[in-house]
Parts: sequence; C-alpha cells; structure tokens
Amino acid sequence: MTRIAFLGLGRMGAPMAGRLIAAGHDVAVWNRTASRVPAELGAALAASPARAATGREVVITMLTDADAVEDVLFGPDGAAAALEPGAVVADTSTIGPDAARRVRERLPDGVGHVDAPVVGSVPQAEAGELEVLVGGTDDDLARCIGALEALGRVRHAGPPGSGAALKLVANGMLVANFAVLGEALALAGRLGLDRDLVLDVLSRTSAQARRLKDAAPGAAPRFTVALAAKDLDLALDVPGAPTEGVLAAARARASAALADGLGPHDLIALADRTRKDSPMRVTLGDPATVPPPPNPFYSHAAHVTAGPMLYVSGQIALTEDGKVDAPGDMARQSEVIFSLLERILAAHGAGFADVVNVRTFVTDLGRVAEYGAVRRRFFPGAAPTSTTVEVARLFHPDALLEVEVVAAIP
Repeated sequence: MTRIAFLGLGRMGAPMAGRLIAAGHDVAVWNRTASRVPAELGAALAASPARAATGREVVITMLTDADAVEDVLFGPDGAAAALEPGAVVADTSTIGPDAARRVRERLPDGVGHVDAPVVGSVPQAEAGELEVLVGGTDDDLARCIGALEALGRVRHAGPPGSGAALKLVANGMLVANFAVLGEALALAGRLGLDRDLVLDVLSRTSAQARRLKDAAPGAAPRFTVALAAKDLDLALDVPGAPTEGVLAAARARASAALADGLGPHDLIALADRTRKDSPMRVTLGDPATVPPPPNPFYSHAAHVTAGPMLYVSGQIALTEDGKVDAPGDMARQSEVIFSLLERILAAHGAGFADVVNVRTFVTDLGRVAEYGAVRRRFFPGAAPTSTTVEVARLFHPDALLEVEVVAAIP
C-alpha cells in the first residue's frame, strides 16, 4: 500500500483515483471545486493541496494545463511545500516537456518527479487500461511505479521530459486523424456516398471513425476540442517543429473550431466541422438515369456540396464613364461582360469552373449565337446550368444583354 495524494478530480482524475483506491492504496484527494468530488469515491477529501500532500509518498496530479499544475504545486497552500524528502510527484497532466522541466526544477531537494501523461480516455481510466507514458530517472519511477501500475500499462519512455514529449506526439496524431476523417467524409459526400455506410467501412480500420460512428447524442465529451488545440500548440511551438504539413493543417482546423465555439465539445466535433468546412465543389452534368439535354451547351442540373455561394448580379457592358460599350455589337458586349465576371470571380477565389448557373437576358434571341460563341471560350469544360430569356429592353437602352451568375467559392 502506498500513501498517495491525488490532485485534480475531473473527468479523468476521478476514475483514476478510484482505481488507486480499488488497488488498496491509501488515497487523499483534493479538487478545486470540492462539490464535484463523487461521494462514492470513498477517499479522504483535503481542504488544500498542501493538506492532501502532507505525509504522502506519492503525489499524482491530473490537471488542465501547466499553469494549473504550477499553481497547485507552488501556489498558496501548494502541495510542494508539504512534501518530505523521498516523496515523488507524478504528473499525469499533458503539459509538454518544457513545463515538466520547470516543475521538476522548482521541487524541494530530495523530492522526485516523473512526467507521466496518460493515453486513453474515461473508459480506459475506469477500467485501469490507460497507457502511462513516463519520463524520469529509474529511481524516481521506482518510487511510484506501484501506484502508476494501478492506472494501466506503464511505459518508461526515457529520461525526464520523454513522457511529456511522447504524449504530444500521440495527441498530435490523434487530432490530425480526426481532421483527416472529416475530409474523408467530405470527399464521400462529394462522391454521393452514404455517410453511415462510409463510417461503417472506415470504422473497421480507424478508431476515430468508430468513435464518431458510435457517439451517443448528448454524451459527455471524452477529450475536448479545447484540450486538443492546447496539446497541438504545445507540440508545434517547439523549435524546429513543422510549420507546414498535416499537423500544421490540423492545428489550423482545431483553432478554427475553437473560434467557432466548439472548445467544450468532444474532439469528434472536429471531424464534423472539417467535413462541413471542406471546400465547396461543383459537379456539372446529369446522372446516367437522366436523358441528355437537347443542347450540348448546357446541363440540366449541377450538384453542389455544402459551402459558401457567390451570387453575382446582372452585369452589362459599360465603359468607365457609365455608357454602354460598343452599342449594337453583341460579341464585344459579351467579351466585356465575361471579362468583368472573370475579375469578380477571381476576387472571391473562384473561376468559371466554379459557376453553377448562368442567367442571361438578351434583347434579341436571333443574335444569341454571337453571345454563345464568346461564352463557350470562358467555359471550356462542362457547361453550367443556364437560362436565356428574351426581354423587350434593358435598363440601358444600348445594352444588348445582361448576365448574372451563381458560383461556388472553393
């Protein structure tokens, strides 16, 4: 039996403390909000970190971030001042190797330290099946390994800081996998595949897909977007960390999710947000079951995935002084209008390949072939859906046509 102080009884801390108690250890606990300590835990609840740590051989911390760890250990009524030589602090929080070094250096002489972040979530904590990634000396690990083994499998990653570093690598891959899952689901949507079918297939090889597939509506989050973003920041803010690539893109996705207010949500929300946030795509043309249009220069329909749309109002060919360019010249006015549309689309990051629909108003349908010859040069690929209407006159008497478009912004 080891005399243990457990500091921090959140979603992970409470079941971890419960495993220590079930293993027969003498456990005193402290939590910033005492009312949140489960009554069924059966541990002695201390009024402060110092009270919890007094006379204890091992102090285990499971806290949100480095600031919380340093405050609980070194702040008013902090645990560190109550520790006796020979005691050891095992920090299971995810704070990164630099913060772990700062904590280690501030501990009293004779007090050991291991960084021991855990891989797994609440179900693994409840079952005692966490992966405990330990960085520290052999002597310090020997002082606390009996306690840590009650939490799951202990992996000695190397010297001090190694466990904290390995946890950042593991969480970086976890967050990136959820972002990639979101992009895979977006691709599936563009290909017309059923989301549930795709998740069922992906869940055979992807733990992240299994989590998303099996997620119960309203379930408590296992690992929040806010914590995931914090861990990616820790991983990528070290010297020499990649500034481009998959992890950097995942960090941007996580930051965007935070900005959208998804911080308190489970990390599976990142996959869903990435799926919805993936660039809009346009599929021009008709399925095989639809008869081809009688005119090859337009499509019956266009399929657009979720995303931002651009609506460009009707454009006519005007000069800088507000007069109609080339009165009577259909080809010239068409050139001016499509050159203007090209600039408008480009200013929004789009092009003619992203145009979903063209609506054209002409004063003489007998001259539509002149207009069509110009338009086809700007749409060299599949033709968008279109409507051409003959009108008696336009707002400017010399204007022969007016063109408006709807486009998807990639």
